[in-house]
Amino acid sequence: MNQNNKIWKSKKIIHIDMDSFYASIEVSEKPFLKNKPVAVGGKPNERGVLTTCNYIARRYGIHSAMSSKKAISLCKDLIILPADIQKYKTISKEIFKIFKCYSKKIEPISIDEAFIDVTDSEYCRGNPEEMATQMRACILKDFKITASAGISSNKLISKICSDLKKPNNQYSICDDEIPDFIKNIRLNNIPGIGKVNFKKCKNLNMEYCKDMYKYSEDELIKLFGVYGSSLYNYIRGIDNREVNLSRVRKSISVEDTFLHDLTSTDMCNSKIIYLFNKLMNRCKLANVTENLVKEIFIKIKFNNFQTITRQSKCNKLSSENFIQLFSNNIDIVKRPIRLLGIGFTIKNKEQDRIQYDIFNR
Repeated sequence: MNQNNKIWKSKKIIHIDMDSFYASIEVSEKPFLKNKPVAVGGKPNERGVLTTCNYIARRYGIHSAMSSKKAISLCKDLIILPADIQKYKTISKEIFKIFKCYSKKIEPISIDEAFIDVTDSEYCRGNPEEMATQMRACILKDFKITASAGISSNKLISKICSDLKKPNNQYSICDDEIPDFIKNIRLNNIPGIGKVNFKKCKNLNMEYCKDMYKYSEDELIKLFGVYGSSLYNYIRGIDNREVNLSRVRKSISVEDTFLHDLTSTDMCNSKIIYLFNKLMNRCKLANVTENLVKEIFIKIKFNNFQTITRQSKCNKLSSENFIQLFSNNIDIVKRPIRLLGIGFTIKNKEQDRIQYDIFNR
């Protein structure tokens, strides 16, 4: 079907995603960086990690969450800039004002992406593709950065569409096109299928959505747990999730990568106390009180990059409880630790619903 002549029978949902947001902002403000590999993150000599990188850098195999040291080894000309989170937040707020011109139904996913329900919008004669084009043009004109967009009748398909044509492009799939479109999408593009589940799928000779159609919903539940029920619908392009103006915060956490590895329990305990104070400050910012705590958890990354997480039922936040959780799982530090993280999950009650604010996390 012609991309410019689609028939929209139900909802019209746009997914907008800024292209390498942090790096793009830095390049827009520093013209001499144009056409050069640029990343935002920590310093290589301080065990930094990349937050993002532009598409030129990605040609070298560089990606977010990669260590800065490894990134430099892949591209000696890579320019790594420190993150200026406050600047990115300010620009993000202004970009979201553009979205609000077209709809009040906006669900922020992160600082640089959102779902926008334009089903009832009368702008552009109700054409969601024209709306997405205008939004992207405004972002480029006002902020000198590019964005990609996906348009469809549900969140799942619109998200897949925005990823499909990155960077600086858009793609749309209307209701009638969804069944043929989704069957040829790789399973690792479906939310919830990460590296572990995708490996499980490939071991079962499943790589695309259509390869999973032979399994019933009950069989998928046996394979993937409760998520199998959602997966049964997703692989058929069915997604009934609404665009939410507010979201339920599921957890709050903090973590830190250390300049020097931790090699003793005393060193770890000291860092846990430091992280606990950071966690309490984050709770104040998010207006989350102690009576919302469901369980606490720790994250440990060793110097070989192996990562483990452990959790425990708990209704009281204290540094002692996190230290106890750590010691219950590691009594002696046999392998040096490069990162520690602590946090807690929040009770899922309607009265615990808080306004989701991507600018105050």
